[in-house]
Formats: sequence, structure tokens, C-alpha cells
Amino acid sequence: MRKGISFIAAAALTLTTSAALAHVLDPAVGDTEKANAKLRSDIGSQIAKYTFCLVKAATKCEGKGVNSGVECHLDTGVFDNEANEPGTQQKFQDAIAKCDSKINLTKKGTDYTGIGCPGDCNAAAGTQQCASIAAFQTTITTVTPTSPKGQLGLLAGAIDAGCAANLGGANTDEVRIDCVKDAVKLASKYGSTVFKCEGKCEVDFKDTKGNGGPSNGNECLAGTVGVDANLTACVQKTLDKVTPGLPGALAGLPAALNGVINDATRGLFDRFDPTSTPDASPCGNCGNATREGAEECDGASDAACPGSCAADCTCP
Repeated sequence: MRKGISFIAAAALTLTTSAALAHVLDPAVGDTEKANAKLRSDIGSQIAKYTFCLVKAATKCEGKGVNSGVECHLDTGVFDNEANEPGTQQKFQDAIAKCDSKINLTKKGTDYTGIGCPGDCNAAAGTQQCASIAAFQTTITTVTPTSPKGQLGLLAGAIDAGCAANLGGANTDEVRIDCVKDAVKLASKYGSTVFKCEGKCEVDFKDTKGNGGPSNGNECLAGTVGVDANLTACVQKTLDKVTPGLPGALAGLPAALNGVINDATRGLFDRFDPTSTPDASPCGNCGNATREGAEECDGASDAACPGSCAADCTCP
């Protein structure tokens, strides 16, 4: 059986985004900023490689399946066709464990606050900063609705649904299986390219790759109005190659990939830096009655929307 799972570099990461100033790290400012800029870029690269690793593990396992749907589940390690292909499930689980063992986000540093406190260590209560980079890493490798293991299967299922809408037929039909296989390749190619384009844009201070370094504006958000022309050109080159091969029901897939990749890169590179308040932290914990980090307000600290601060520390 010929199919796979789509890759979106860091797409599984719905990192908290900001609405104001960026946590700008300019390597030219000094050694500390230079080190933290390298650390932040390395974290983005490692997350992408980790996601690639999971996709490779799932794709190899899916080759032992019998239909176009998801049969190798990254969130549980279960392989649905184990009875007919004994031993495949253990190999799948071993491959996942190997991916987990390779990621080490503290390899180039440990200054979690210095890189702007990416992620959310308690999604149920607004944005809650993590205790450290190691704690942030846990949000990547464990199974949550927004982690790679929780999201990649959903994406593969959506691609199968698009092929079903376009072709009909049972999920064991070869034509439908081939549709998923081809769409996966195209989505993988597009998604990985968008991540690379945005990653280069986010650290560019010379306006050659998108000029995203100095701010957290829309310079590095693929598919958005006002995006820098250099980033648009980088993304468009691959979009032109991918679009003709997508079936009608999956024509909107690139735009969907843009959305999740935008959230991931923006959440890592564009954290809020409340420099207007000397005692504030670039990080933040929603619910402590002090507006900080990515928060627009926090309880009575609600100058942006007096008396209207929502429970998730946003203004309506």
C-alpha cells in the first residue's frame, strides 16, 4: 500500500502569538543577543527535524497498511493492521522513541526568558510561560491537541477526506490511495519550503529574505496582506509547482498550511517584549493580575480595555 503522512514543519505547534512589539534579538547588539538568536533559531530547526522524524516513522509504518486512512497513530503508537503485519507496531513505537531521544532544545543554551518564553505550559488558563526550555520541550514531545503527535494524524485524515470528496470510492481503492500519496508529497514539499522561507525571514535584518528581524509585523506570515515581497517570492516559487497537482477538494490545502506554519514561527520568533514597563517580564502568566508578556490585559491590569479583560487575558 502506497501512502504517507503529510509534513508541515512545526505545523503542530500552535504557539501563542503576540499582538504588539516583538521580542527582537539582533545579533549585532552584543554577545548575549547573538547567543540567544542562535539558540532560538536552533530550537526552530530542531522542532522541524523532530517533526520530519515523526513523519518518516509514520510513513514507513503506513506502508504496511491497507487503506488511505491513518492506520499508524503517532498519538498512541498503535498500528491498526498489526494482526496481518506482526512486529510493525513495535518498530513504529521504537522509531517514535528514537525521534524523542534526538531532540534537545537546550543544546545551544538555556535562556528561556532571553528568547521570549515561547509556548504555553497551561493552555487552559490563557498563556502560561514554561519554567524552562526543557519544560517547553515537553510540550513538543508529549501528546497534546497542538503537538506534532496530536496534529499530524489529523492532517493526514483531512487529506484523505479531500481525496474522498474528489474521487469517492472506498478507502481501499488504489486511485484514492494514490491521491493521498501524491497530495502528501505535494503538501510536504510546500510545507517544508514555507517553514524555511519564514525561518530565514524571521532572522533577516538586511531586507533580503523578508526583513522580519526588526519587528513582529506581517513580514514573515505567508499568504497575508502586506507581507514582504521577498518572502512572497520565496513561497510562490513552490506554490506554483504544487497547485497544479492538488485535486479540487484539496485546493485550499496550501492556505491551511500557511495558517499553522505562521502560528508556529510567529509564536517562536515574535514574542511580546513590554519594554514600556520596567518591572515587566517578556514572558507572562495569565491570571496573576499583572499584564506581561503576550497578554493584552490581566484582571484589573486592563488599560487596553478597562473592565473588559477576558479570562484568557485578551481584550474583546
